Amino acid sequence: MKSLNSFFSELNNNQLRLFTALFSLLLSILAFTNDQLINSDGVLYMNMAKAYIDGGLTATASMYDWPFFSMLIAKFHQFSGFKLEFSGQLINSLLFVVFTDALFLIASKLLTTQRYVFIAALLILCFSTLNDYRSYIIRDIGYWAFISISMYRTIIFLEKPSWLNGFYWQLSNLLAMLFRVEAITIILATPLFILFQLGVKEGSKASVKLCSFFLFAGVISAVTFTQQQGLMNAFGKVLSVTQFLDYSAITDEFHTKTAILGNELLNQYSERYSGMILASGLVYMLLAKIITGLSPLNLILFVFARLQHKKSSSDAKTRRFLLFFVGINVVILLSFLFKHYFMSTRYAVMLITALMLLMLPSMCRLIDEYWQAKNKVALVLISLLLLASLIDSCTTSVTKGYIKETAIWASQHLPENSRVLTNDIFIDFYFHENEPKTQLNLDRTLQTNNQFDYFITVEKRSHAERKKHYANWNLIPIHHTENARGDKAVVYKVVNIDN
Repeated sequence: MKSLNSFFSELNNNQLRLFTALFSLLLSILAFTNDQLINSDGVLYMNMAKAYIDGGLTATASMYDWPFFSMLIAKFHQFSGFKLEFSGQLINSLLFVVFTDALFLIASKLLTTQRYVFIAALLILCFSTLNDYRSYIIRDIGYWAFISISMYRTIIFLEKPSWLNGFYWQLSNLLAMLFRVEAITIILATPLFILFQLGVKEGSKASVKLCSFFLFAGVISAVTFTQQQGLMNAFGKVLSVTQFLDYSAITDEFHTKTAILGNELLNQYSERYSGMILASGLVYMLLAKIITGLSPLNLILFVFARLQHKKSSSDAKTRRFLLFFVGINVVILLSFLFKHYFMSTRYAVMLITALMLLMLPSMCRLIDEYWQAKNKVALVLISLLLLASLIDSCTTSVTKGYIKETAIWASQHLPENSRVLTNDIFIDFYFHENEPKTQLNLDRTLQTNNQFDYFITVEKRSHAERKKHYANWNLIPIHHTENARGDKAVVYKVVNIDN
């Protein structure tokens, strides 16, 4: 125990940062190694990267109106010579290192001892909600990374409101905005927090330092965008922010949906409660995502710590800013929820992460007291929970590699100039990624009237009804691969398609 305490006293933040960064990189490598198939959003970004290489911004604009992430992958692919998929995996692995490093830096400002910071690093690295996305190729990770740096730079700016610290804050937010447009809300809201935190006089001066570059760049960007139609189309998503400020449009849509709910599902006695039922259901959806996203391990530790009144002291300014950041993200998510009427955990990651950071002081103090008291039962249990969280995040029970294997086989073995059809985006992606001998046409609805020689599809036991779309086709299977669950990818030779 004494030797370990001595170890912590000699350990500095840079060494802990290096440990966190290397372990984070290792976890990302393991995640991509175990997950053999690219995610569906990743297919979109890969196709956008191809489109950018072939046709520039105009080509990407027709697919999605926020292309920076795909442009980054395309440029890295051209510079390094790596395949597009590996380029995306490598970029996201490095972005995850930046993300976990930023969380570590925030934790180090929030916590009071080096032992607490080390425990916090372990909890961050084992946070299952974050680790679940390590094998994804998504632009969100870039947003999480740089908006977390922005959070850290805000904390530093509160300590020393200098022009240089303001520039670092602006740079991190600009990079975050290139990945997700939601960063604009943080950019607009943070100066208000600075104003209330430092007072009107000092806060006004500090806000100018914080936003000086943005005030200048905003004018330049406005002029550039209005003169370059290609930029307006490619980065058109920036205009979507105004949709969330259109209160009348949101309320009109809400009233329309409450009317449907009242007329179709409720009776005459409960119809007047349709608005309350819809609103409470949407809020419940968000709360459910937040609670499950905080992960069982963190919730158990935090609740147990508070039941034992384990509340560790933390930096007041940092804590207030994190609470402010939580509030802003709640507003963003509620606006999105009442606009689109669905919610993914991925969209709530930064809110969940900020709540987790606020929980860290209590959790770290509890674990540290168990260590100081040599409570072996509690320490073994916590260690097992941390290990289980890591293993669950970095492994998958059902392999999806069979889809990739079939696509590669088809790209190499189907005759040249044959006509090939698929209804699966993953088959389409991996087929074209492996220098095929022939061309493949993608039609997800199978409504095509053209004739084809071969048909490649994925048949899952849980979606057996999808076979009805081609049940009347005259097909002969010539190749297939499957996983342990019985899901398979099949290459059919088309004898005749009877429409």
